Amino acid sequence: MTTKVERFTLKAREEPQRRFNALMGILWDLDGLRASFGRQDGRKAPGVDGVRKEDYAAGVQARLEELSARIRRLGDVPQPARRTYIPKGDGRMRPLGVPSS
Repeated sequence: MTTKVERFTLKAREEPQRRFNALMGILWDLDGLRASFGRQDGRKAPGVDGVRKEDYAAGVQARLEELSARIRRLGDVPQPARRTYIPKGDGRMRPLGVPSS
């Protein structure tokens, strides 16, 4: 079964000149949020907020409902990515952004 986001992505790739609007309904869809959570790799390091997948999984249904409501009312303001610099082999530094969620 394809999600709304996957169908939207396919449509956007098929018609690159087409302009889309009213996409917020895709973002706050509870089934889509649940599917996205399920696809996340639980072995990854937590973001700057320190929350791991296993921590978020405790009460995930209530958390996703609350997230959906925050997105719907445009009250979900993501934290900025933490910027750090890592050295490259030639002595220069490469920026690296660590997302929070």
